[in-house]
Amino acid sequence: MANQSDYGSIPSGESDETEAFIDDEQNKQNKSSLNCNWRVLFFVIAAVLVAYPFRALASRTLVRADRFGWVPTDDLGVQIVSREPDALPSSIWGSKRKGPLPTNSWYLNLVSHRAKNHPDESTKVYTVPYIIDTAAAGDMAGINVHWPITQTSTNNVQMVHDAMNAVALGTLGLNSSYHVDQKENLSALGVTLRWDDDDAEEDAFMKTHIVRGMPYATMIYSGGILPSLFSYNGPADNPVIDGSTELVCGQYKDKKISNATSATVQEKIQLHFINSDFTWMLFFSQPVEVECGTTPGDEKLAQFQLNVKSYSKDDEELLVRMALMDCCTTGMANIKQHCAERNQLLGGYAELIEQSSSVFPTSPAVHIEYPSSESENKTTHLQFDWKPDSVDDSSDNEELLMFAMPHHQEKMLEGGQVTKHCVNTFHGKTCLVKGSKWSLTEDLSQTQSFVARRPPVASAIESLASSLSDELELELPDNLHRGAADTYFSGKILSRVARTIVIASELRELAEAGDDLESKYDVDDEYLESSIAAVSKVELPSQTKIDNALEDLKSCVQVWLEEPEAPYLYDESWGGLVNCGCEYKGKGPHGKCVNTFPDCPALTDVNIDFGNGYYNDHHFHYGYHVYAAAVVAKYDPEWALLYFDRILLYIRDYANPWMNDEFFTPFRQKDWWMGSSWASGIVSGENSPHGRNQESSSEAIAAYESMALFGHVMTDIFQEQDPARLEKAQLVRDAGELLTKTEIDATNRYWHVWSSKTHKNSYPEGYSQPVVGMLYDTMASFQTWFSPLPLVSYGIQLMPFTAVGELRDDPEWAAILYPKYEKSCTAAGKFCTENGWDIIQAGLCATAGNMEEALDQAMALSQESFTSDGGSGNSLSNTIWYIATRPYATALQDNTR
Repeated sequence: MANQSDYGSIPSGESDETEAFIDDEQNKQNKSSLNCNWRVLFFVIAAVLVAYPFRALASRTLVRADRFGWVPTDDLGVQIVSREPDALPSSIWGSKRKGPLPTNSWYLNLVSHRAKNHPDESTKVYTVPYIIDTAAAGDMAGINVHWPITQTSTNNVQMVHDAMNAVALGTLGLNSSYHVDQKENLSALGVTLRWDDDDAEEDAFMKTHIVRGMPYATMIYSGGILPSLFSYNGPADNPVIDGSTELVCGQYKDKKISNATSATVQEKIQLHFINSDFTWMLFFSQPVEVECGTTPGDEKLAQFQLNVKSYSKDDEELLVRMALMDCCTTGMANIKQHCAERNQLLGGYAELIEQSSSVFPTSPAVHIEYPSSESENKTTHLQFDWKPDSVDDSSDNEELLMFAMPHHQEKMLEGGQVTKHCVNTFHGKTCLVKGSKWSLTEDLSQTQSFVARRPPVASAIESLASSLSDELELELPDNLHRGAADTYFSGKILSRVARTIVIASELRELAEAGDDLESKYDVDDEYLESSIAAVSKVELPSQTKIDNALEDLKSCVQVWLEEPEAPYLYDESWGGLVNCGCEYKGKGPHGKCVNTFPDCPALTDVNIDFGNGYYNDHHFHYGYHVYAAAVVAKYDPEWALLYFDRILLYIRDYANPWMNDEFFTPFRQKDWWMGSSWASGIVSGENSPHGRNQESSSEAIAAYESMALFGHVMTDIFQEQDPARLEKAQLVRDAGELLTKTEIDATNRYWHVWSSKTHKNSYPEGYSQPVVGMLYDTMASFQTWFSPLPLVSYGIQLMPFTAVGELRDDPEWAAILYPKYEKSCTAAGKFCTENGWDIIQAGLCATAGNMEEALDQAMALSQESFTSDGGSGNSLSNTIWYIATRPYATALQDNTR
């Protein structure tokens, strides 16, 4: 197996760049641009980011990327840009700003400009099950630790918490400014934050590892830095030291503790708070002397402070870990839902937490083991190496504890022992697992293909052939031949033409009735023979017509890779491929971009090109372009050999499978912990109270399908013509398959909502919708950025129509969704029929098992539906093909809720 490890080592060192300050007014403007998404054309944003000019840097000599791809600047001629203050990485990144950065990572809120200048409750992340923010209460440097609950309504599920119930863990001895630990590798599963004492002669610091699935908050102190803990809730009981001795607290007033009796803690101290009714346990790696105080007056309004005055071995690091032990200790919690969930933390949970308190995760790595090309077993292993550590030798026999979500538990092959101790989270039953490494299995035996698992049904062939002949005669608009457009809609139009070419070629192959057809399709002989017979009776598009369409498509794909009017740029500040943007003037397809590089509106306004310059939706945009390129490559291998590395720039940007590429971050959009992707980019890190988000799960799937298909095509070509580059193509293929499969699985957990005998709903029963329109890190919502209509939340989970749709859309779910979709389309009136949403309805109708009705709907569609923004990525021929190749479900109702 080929073993690929996660983020490579990033050199340590001090940053020599100046922090970009964003004032309060600009933060207000940023809020109005919250997570601006591709659909912002439909949604008027009140304000935009303050525009700064950016500077274009002269070409310089750069080192060729290690093994994987060409240098985007020197080898491929892409211009370099460096971003100006509003779009620079914050100084929290430190010297790691010199390498490619994870612009769409789940923890971006913790490293944003907002976190640097004005940390607040929005600078938070959901580690599962805790929510962590960096606006530590009590004038401390450190973190707030929250234990949230799931709040559910008909249209919304989210994790909420009372900020007053948080516990702050940190220190009074440092200022609140922190940075990413330069000595730790960047990780897809966590981030290490560090506070330094710059005035100390020795290395004095405090740091925390914020990691997905952590059962404890972890803080490490060095160089004499003293821990503190603060709560807005006063103690319900005296703190209990080492299970037996009560600590008597003094008075906490004016940020100071007085009249307190200090005591020595050998290992642990228990804290029970009055309003939250939470019981927490603090674990110490060595004996410490502590004191505590509460504010005078009403005990229900009291605040609490615990300070460590000294520790016995101040020349060694002190490890402090904190875990919630009981969320409703006496039944008097101020949030009653905590009491309903109390039993989750009983029955040996506390004992298990105590046993493993000294072993903690650091900077976890994700390893991927792909099967060899020769192997019949197509199982891929996704491994989480938590990189456990401890500050002493006494923990050698202790096992690391981490929380695992339901899909981790289902796919865990080895390395982790799932316990019975579980809590309910936003994502379902989340359980403690013992083990420092997890190995999750993914079956990739169903590989991606340009065609469906069956040819078009015989009854649809005549209509399909007729529509193909008409559509192949249409030339792509003039502006696309010049690259004068945005990257999203241009990609959709190119992929639409690509689909038409593939379908026409498929029908011609059927007409030839070659011997390889039986291996190509998964149907019985009768079905295949009927389709072949139907094709033989109709006039198919000529090969010349197909070739002309291919040349037209090739010209437009190629211009985006060479010298478009809206050029691609290499953003050296973050390490990514962004587009300059097009200020389009003129009528229809004959207009042009009146701006030229270095005048790039997409780099100064997040509302242009759907935020492409700010790393929004790159997989959506570039995935369509990759699909079109894959089709051209399939039918023109010589072109593919010439343009392979240029096309690879798209993939290296949104789904880079090479972990040590010095120009692009690995797997930009993918959250390996969730299995799904995040569409929102760097602006969302400044503004989003709910963390990352993604609307269209289906377009994410399609982006990875495109990558896999391109990898398959290039693998076939390189095997014959260029074996030296074969390994690259195989990696693109295998990674594309893994990304597609995990995205499909996540879609059916978090976006497609239904329960049946074979499928379990992830969300509480109170959420009654069949889809999620937008998924955030802490919220699932039945709406989109650009429309509150149910139709839109449904439809954006169903586009585009490609072969992967059969793996994506379960017929059970489609049968539940279809009547709701039909009703919402009728209610929306012209909005549905004039914006292409009726095209999606026809495809869904077929997936739900109603082929004849779906074909009737397709044939009744207006041409305007296919030229609208919503329908521009589709065509009549592709819609007919999609309907005519669905597996037709029967007797679904008895198996669904």
